[in-house]
Amino acid sequence: MAATVLALLTYVLPREPSVAPPASATGAGPSAGRHPTTPGHTTPDQTTPEPPTAPDPDATTPRPTTRTPRTPAPGRLPSLAPLPPAGCEEALAVVDRFYRTSGSTRQSREAAATTAYQGMMGATLHAQGGVYQATVALSKDFSELRFVLSGMVSDDYDAVQARTDRDAQTLRSVCDAG
Repeated sequence: MAATVLALLTYVLPREPSVAPPASATGAGPSAGRHPTTPGHTTPDQTTPEPPTAPDPDATTPRPTTRTPRTPAPGRLPSLAPLPPAGCEEALAVVDRFYRTSGSTRQSREAAATTAYQGMMGATLHAQGGVYQATVALSKDFSELRFVLSGMVSDDYDAVQARTDRDAQTLRSVCDAG
């Protein structure tokens, strides 16, 4: 029974550390170990903490300057330019290319009308609303122009060209209105 009590006491009572505790920075005060009069009990550290040091009154510390962002004045906020309707950029590029490449000869005008017809058919695929209607009309105009210029149809070239100009202007108006 004495062996059981002894085993219980060694289990319950704190043990001495096998490694010496680190010395305090100031070197003053007793070490945290067993109290010399009471075996098995430790005493708390008896050192007094150092008071915090006050900043030197002669020294000036720079204060950080922060700028608070200005809130925008109420009213109209800046906006982005409105996007043109779907298909406008491609269709306008086809029309501009037609007028740039259409030369003074019948053959150059026919080639420009054929290229414009093909380009406008592609632009029609991406167009919506009023732009779609204008691109379909221009596709028909360019097709008729190429037939007139090739001699397959005997229509008045000037009348077809005037209708093409009107439809191109309609496309520009629809695209500008956004």
